[in-house]
Amino acid sequence: MARVAVVGGGLFGTTAAIHVARRGHTVQLFERRNDLLQSASTINQYRIHRGYHYPRSPETTQSCLAGVGLFVEEYRDAVMSDSRHLYGIAREDSKTSLEEFLHHCEVNKLPYRPVNVPELINPDHADAVEVVEDSLDPGALMSLIKSKLAEAGVKVHLNASIDGSITDQFDRIVLAAYAANNSVLAAIGRPIDAYQFEVCEKPVVSLPSSFRRTDIVIMDGPFMSVGPFGRSDLYALGHVVHAIHSTNVGLQPDIPAALRPYLDNGIVRDPQFTRFREFVDAGARFIPAIAEARHVGSMYTVRTVLPNRDATDERPTLVSQVDERIIQVFSGKLSNCVEAARAVADLI
Repeated sequence: MARVAVVGGGLFGTTAAIHVARRGHTVQLFERRNDLLQSASTINQYRIHRGYHYPRSPETTQSCLAGVGLFVEEYRDAVMSDSRHLYGIAREDSKTSLEEFLHHCEVNKLPYRPVNVPELINPDHADAVEVVEDSLDPGALMSLIKSKLAEAGVKVHLNASIDGSITDQFDRIVLAAYAANNSVLAAIGRPIDAYQFEVCEKPVVSLPSSFRRTDIVIMDGPFMSVGPFGRSDLYALGHVVHAIHSTNVGLQPDIPAALRPYLDNGIVRDPQFTRFREFVDAGARFIPAIAEARHVGSMYTVRTVLPNRDATDERPTLVSQVDERIIQVFSGKLSNCVEAARAVADLI
């Protein structure tokens, strides 16, 4: 059995640590922050993707379909199935037409039902389609992760810094630090690659009771989404354009100094730098309830994607060997974490 270090305490790192430890290896998990799941793993749209979102990337759709069953099996107690999920296909400026979206659903055997729900999606601006997806409760996920790590015997190190000495202490190293992958690789003297980094805002709001725990995506283009914030009465907003405060392609994220105190710091109340009003102005055109949104606060994190993927919106899950001892995990889809963890364990 091997001595294994997993670097990164997000969903992909913790899940990999659990599955590797279940295979009988001795596993230690290293996280630079003071708790697990503090970054993109729990600052997102909390949607467990089944592939509806990616009509322009068949590979991402198939990846979602392959991973979602494993995810639900592993983290069932954090899965919420009580929300209504709707996709609104914008009548203008969408990169996918309604006919193309429905064809995408049919080809991939994704259940759907065209609906007319003007109180939720304005039919003047988008066609509504009801789908079968689930949502994620980040609080329940945190509890599950910690109990599974303890049960598997994984030793967890918080506030941990990584340097080259880690390569002398372990037989294998699993790198799952997402936006910080390059920082870790550089610290242990390995080559790094360019990514597209996006400093993103995720407003958290209250909505009128008539919204009724609904999750809506307006697609396919520069539009928005809104969905339940766990099992609370709040909702998280997303927007393809307004969410991104800064973007760059390079070896490290370019983070505006004013936003650094906000990053990965939970819900920031009354943030000075917010685009909440832009979210509302853009979203109310499609989703009437957004006009009544009350801003509770915003979350901020760095989202990382492969560069030059805008044409297809491709979001692959990659498990690769950096060298004979180091395995790197990179993915932007939470529902693929168990599939990735199994691949890591197989390599070890």
